[in-house]
Amino acid sequence: MLFSQKVQTVGSISDFLNNESSNKEKKLDAKKLTTIGTLPIMLSIPSLSLAAEQGTVADWARGELYEKVVHAFEPVVGLVQALSYPIGLVVMLGGGLFVMIGNREKGFTLIQQAGIGYLLVQSLPMLMDLLVEIAKSI
Repeated sequence: MLFSQKVQTVGSISDFLNNESSNKEKKLDAKKLTTIGTLPIMLSIPSLSLAAEQGTVADWARGELYEKVVHAFEPVVGLVQALSYPIGLVVMLGGGLFVMIGNREKGFTLIQQAGIGYLLVQSLPMLMDLLVEIAKSI
């Protein structure tokens, strides 16, 4: 009695397949959701509508949009830079193990490539900033 299965009949399969009222409600809800979903995006960029009114969309794209995109990727760049140290260390330790087991060429190659990769990951954001400043001055 305690573990008996309870079965509830809701209708037949044909009733379920022919039910069009629930499909209309779902389509209507999807339209409402997309309209409501785009409203915050439109409101979050007031400078876009201001720039369009003044006819300076190109200036806006060069200035404010560029800054927003660059600042949006800063956490990703920081994450990659933060992960480069432990990953480089693991690869260098693996290279040391290769040297210990007698495969010196592969071990020193791994150590060398890990060191070069770490230096590149740490210095490329600075190099990109330099290239951007050079491009702005041209």
